Amino acid sequence: MKDFSFAKVKMWVKQELVLTIALLLGCVSSFFNTPHLYYIDWDVLCVLWALMVVVAGLKTVKFLDWTAVELLNCCKTYKQVIVALVGLTFVSSMFVTNDVALLTFVPLALVIGRTIKMDMPQVIILQTLAANLGSMFTPPGNPQNLFLYAHYNYSALGFFKVMLFPTVLSVIYIGVIIYLKRNKELQLDLPALAKPDRKLTTIYLVLLALNVGAVLHLLDKYIALVITAVVVLAVNRKLVKEVDYSLLLTFIGFFVFIGNISHTDLVSYLRDHILGSTEGTYFAALISSQFISNVPAAMLLAGLTREADALLLGVNIGGLGTLIASMASVISYKLFAAEHPYQAGSYLRMFLFYNFLGLVLIGAVTYFVCVVNYIDYLDVSVFREMTEYLHF
Repeated sequence: MKDFSFAKVKMWVKQELVLTIALLLGCVSSFFNTPHLYYIDWDVLCVLWALMVVVAGLKTVKFLDWTAVELLNCCKTYKQVIVALVGLTFVSSMFVTNDVALLTFVPLALVIGRTIKMDMPQVIILQTLAANLGSMFTPPGNPQNLFLYAHYNYSALGFFKVMLFPTVLSVIYIGVIIYLKRNKELQLDLPALAKPDRKLTTIYLVLLALNVGAVLHLLDKYIALVITAVVVLAVNRKLVKEVDYSLLLTFIGFFVFIGNISHTDLVSYLRDHILGSTEGTYFAALISSQFISNVPAAMLLAGLTREADALLLGVNIGGLGTLIASMASVISYKLFAAEHPYQAGSYLRMFLFYNFLGLVLIGAVTYFVCVVNYIDYLDVSVFREMTEYLHF
């Protein structure tokens, strides 16, 4: 019985490794410094909970699945199918997070792969790239964006100005890969899904818009939280159980750890000598994301640097690279490996190739344009000068 219990604990730790590390760091650091409740950013936790419960509602009505099937059945060529699968993942990840986008559209791609001949490893990898790169454009796109947006008190325009350039680069990068694929005619005939319940879908979409508005400071976060909680409890209280509470606990663990170490000599040294510069912060974010994943990297480094833009760029582009650089990548790998176990090795090799190529290309161009020689490409004065010049 003891062995069985130990095995269960071992399995849980393996499945929740990031959470385990966060809780250990929070607990151990509390022996050296008294933790305080104000270390925890309750605004971030409330917004994250509200978004997760609303997205869970959209999953239950299969709104994204129905939309995807309707669009894919209109595709006439192989490239159109890939563009649809990748495009849906890219756009949806901006609003429902990269994890949910992959959990929705990767299984759909695997189903299509059973009916037509497709390069499945490449398709799933492209979807993974799309989820990680598309989600970086908006604050609710992924957990690190949501945290950094609140931590540095970004304005909506300020955030989009920082992330627009690498997002455009990402579209170009993925677009070139798809363009180089061979094309062929085909006709998909996916089984039609029942239309989502109109009333429930409308409710969840309105709640999603409400909470995105709260993230963008258009509405008080706690008002949005109360409205969301009341409506969800009235419509489908089971959704409360679908929230990823391990992610919320992970945030709490890191909040406590960061608060505990924030005044140590080591942190002061890192803040002054490594993370005091834009370049240092950018590369620290890129590199640390490869080993501890970009969400923990964002939370740990945010307490050490004031270089918000460099950190935001670094942890998002740093989601490319290794399999654990973004935990969303692990999701798609597990889904693919479960269906094609004998291709898992070739998938990983191809994954690393496209990810590190993207990391080098997008990371380097972003570094020279946005970090070294910062260009405010949305500055109104730039357009004013251009207009005056053309008028002259």
